[in-house]
Amino acid sequence: MERFDLPSLEDFIAVASRGGLNAASRETGVPKATLSRRIRDLEAALGTRLLERSQHRLRLTEEGQMLLERAAPLMSELRAVGEAVSGRGQEPSGLLKISVSSLFAQTRMGAFGAAFTRQYPQVTLHVDVSDSFVDPVRDGYDLVVRGNPPADTDLVGACFLRSETVLAAAPSIPRPDGPEAEVPAVVLAAQAELDLWAIFGSGKEQRVRPRPVMVCTAMTVVHQAALAGAGCALLPDWLIKDDLAQGRLVQWGVVPNRRVEAWVLHTSRRLTSPKVRAFVDALVAAQRS
Repeated sequence: MERFDLPSLEDFIAVASRGGLNAASRETGVPKATLSRRIRDLEAALGTRLLERSQHRLRLTEEGQMLLERAAPLMSELRAVGEAVSGRGQEPSGLLKISVSSLFAQTRMGAFGAAFTRQYPQVTLHVDVSDSFVDPVRDGYDLVVRGNPPADTDLVGACFLRSETVLAAAPSIPRPDGPEAEVPAVVLAAQAELDLWAIFGSGKEQRVRPRPVMVCTAMTVVHQAALAGAGCALLPDWLIKDDLAQGRLVQWGVVPNRRVEAWVLHTSRRLTSPKVRAFVDALVAAQRS
């Protein structure tokens, strides 16, 4: 194997993680022709094909996927080392690419992002909204914000919010008092198969049988429909805190074993860039204030 240079490796990571030459060129500012040539040079140095090229798209080979997964975290660490040694690491700067869940995006991200960029004006936030759990290395994200991430994830980070799930309804919806009473309900699609909802309130357990009047794929729609009196709904208590305080919703009880934890996560590595550390610290501080 011939020696290969770091710029070629970095350009390969940019193209592979962003899905093509056009996207990588727009984000890095490197011409497509230069990116293509450097990747060919890297393939020649390694003696193997890293990308399968067609007229419309690029696809990683098995060797290319292995190189991306192993090299991307190392390149991030090298950049962090360079920033720290040069003194640039003292002030967070540059592009920070984040994937956030739709609920966080619709309720918190706009205001938090505005406050963060005011505090760190040299950082540019790129925010993608998705409820699928993404791979930061493969998909090119610095940070991922998700609720209840898989227990076996290799990512590290901080839990910035813990919340109970409660059953709540508008005051116009009468609370049932019989065992397994049927109630009109606004249901999240993932909960649509549950025949009974168990809740604890006033020191006792109660079971109600939801009769779905709306089935939604977004928690924000469930929340809005419950506020409008469509039916009761399972909701995180942080989302409806103000509604409960002002009487727009009434809490019927807490759902056992349904605690929600929101995490901000990044790849596990010894060195973390200043912009990533700043975002994590600011998000944790914002939710505790």
